[in-house]
Amino acid sequence: MDNSLKIFINNYDILKKVFFLGFVSVTLLFCILNLKNIFADENTDRTIFIAYDSYTLNDEEDFRTSKDVIYQIAKYYSLRDDTTVKLQSYGSINGNPIEINKENLKVSIDDYLSNVKLESENLMSNHYLAISDGFTQIAENVNISNSEFYLISPLNINIDESSEIKLNNLSDLYSSSEIKLNIMSLPSSLVKNRDFFSQISQNTKGNFIDFGTNKSYTDFIKLFLKNPVLLIDTNLDSKPLSNFINVPPTVNKLRIGIYRQDLKTKVSLINPDGNELTENSDYNFWELEKIIFLDINNPQSGTWTIITNGSEGKYEVYTDTSNPLELRTFGDKIYPVDSEILLEVGTYVENSIMNISDAELQVRVRDFKGTETIQIMNDIGQKGDKVALDGIYSAILPGVPEQSMIDIEYTLQWKSLSTPIKQMDQIKVEYYPELNVTSISNASGKIDQEFVIGKFETSVNNYPFLVGLDEIDLITDNSKNYITYRLDPVKIKDTHKSYEFKILASSSMKIKEEISLDIKMNTTYLDQEHQTPPVKISVQLDTNFLYIFGLRYYYWLVILVAILVIAILIINYFRRANIYGFLIDVENNVIVDFSEIKRNPIEKMTHPKRINFKDIKQLPYNGGYFEFLEDEVYINIISKDGDPSIRINSVPVTSRESISQGQWIGSSGKQVRFNKNIPYMKI
Repeated sequence: MDNSLKIFINNYDILKKVFFLGFVSVTLLFCILNLKNIFADENTDRTIFIAYDSYTLNDEEDFRTSKDVIYQIAKYYSLRDDTTVKLQSYGSINGNPIEINKENLKVSIDDYLSNVKLESENLMSNHYLAISDGFTQIAENVNISNSEFYLISPLNINIDESSEIKLNNLSDLYSSSEIKLNIMSLPSSLVKNRDFFSQISQNTKGNFIDFGTNKSYTDFIKLFLKNPVLLIDTNLDSKPLSNFINVPPTVNKLRIGIYRQDLKTKVSLINPDGNELTENSDYNFWELEKIIFLDINNPQSGTWTIITNGSEGKYEVYTDTSNPLELRTFGDKIYPVDSEILLEVGTYVENSIMNISDAELQVRVRDFKGTETIQIMNDIGQKGDKVALDGIYSAILPGVPEQSMIDIEYTLQWKSLSTPIKQMDQIKVEYYPELNVTSISNASGKIDQEFVIGKFETSVNNYPFLVGLDEIDLITDNSKNYITYRLDPVKIKDTHKSYEFKILASSSMKIKEEISLDIKMNTTYLDQEHQTPPVKISVQLDTNFLYIFGLRYYYWLVILVAILVIAILIINYFRRANIYGFLIDVENNVIVDFSEIKRNPIEKMTHPKRINFKDIKQLPYNGGYFEFLEDEVYINIISKDGDPSIRINSVPVTSRESISQGQWIGSSGKQVRFNKNIPYMKI
């Protein structure tokens, strides 16, 4: 056997292990060298495709504008790890696309543009082919909805029906795929073509920038600002400008976009430490011909300064700050007239509430009269603040006397910075349902009897407000369980609710004391739960009385008096006498008509059959009386000083004598006698 073969056989196991280890090593080396490329597609969620029209090379202004546009797009999106930026030139045919190298971005773009060939001005660029090819390359991503397409072109095209249909179909494809088609129309483009491509872009919710207008550059810059705020808009002169941007400590993103029309304008950005920014600094800062841009995460807090030296041209500065700190209001937005208003606002940083110790929170209030007031809100557990240092600031406003709308502006201000965090709000002041007690009455009676001790009404701005019994709460003293209360609503047709109520109370035992209860209303008004303040009612309730057969004793006294009077009247009725007859003289002249004598009512009741001498003015004596019986009339003599003597038929009398038979009654030389009838009426 050949020696070499023997050696191979003897060392086969060793060679096998060496071969295996070598294979593994080569495989690992390959993976390491290509690791970035392997995971690039998996981590890339977004593609920004820039289609650059080579026809731009035919116009110097178009070319210079397009370079600024390409650099701005590429630099901005290259800051994101999940975004790939591709650049492709096109004319009558498409050029080869490149993926822009983020590490050497400027070199990558400059090298590519330097190799773009100028086509004849007679040739039309194939925009359809460029847009179609861009969609194909974007579609290589798993998720394409976040991607965008930028077409940079003077839009040299003869739009006919066929090309219009094809481009519109492409626009619909982009729209359905949620890819924005952005058109950057260069200054030399025609109006007709601009209008058509603007519609295509709008169909995809993309952006159309016409660089032939005065506001084109600022409109373009604002594409890269989430919430652009205009800092300055002016025409430069020889006087230098200084502008300041105050960055609060909580800002996590700062962007500054600057447009200078004159290329000779010098702009310096200076951070709070006083250092001027340069393109090669640690900041994401670049300076193009007409665009200067800063994009920085977690910027240094303090005052950033922009110093501008120029003599002419348009100059605009926009800022965009992302601040995770926000103000959120708490509590009610509608308050009753004349009630205190509690304002509460929380300070949130990335959705976590916290107290901002180095800042002050103010509230500016503008009422319905236009009067403005400012208060310092507190987070120290005072003046309406519920928990100290919990990040919820509070202030109490006095009640507003009229229905109105109040404008509220909350401002979080750092002492060393002039840039505040603001939050606008509004508070409505409305007339709310009220509970008004209209009457309160003390009560007395027997046990278990219901008494009306009060009445109340429910209203809104003096207009009736209907509520149910379940919306009225009676708060009573539980220790007095022998007293019960009940509400009696005034019935209203077609509803179980009312606005007038009676409060009834009863006691199961004899008492004589003050009872009290609180009444409040719990209802829903303006889609909010509303509770009125408790109204206290106190009355005297007396059930400690003597009752006889169910009636109070004084009622029986009245009844007894009434019975007595009635009895007297009845008795008097049956005792009444018919007063009749006349006293006539010797010539038959009527001296006294007894039926016409006026008597004292009491005497008439107590002695219905008597007529006292004193009531007969025609007689000279007063002591005594005439007594009228059914068939007899008597004269009763009662001696009285000053009276003359009285004779009956010339015989002195001092006691009771009958005069029914016409006996002569003499006194003081005059004679009269009783006659039942008038003499000349006798038959």
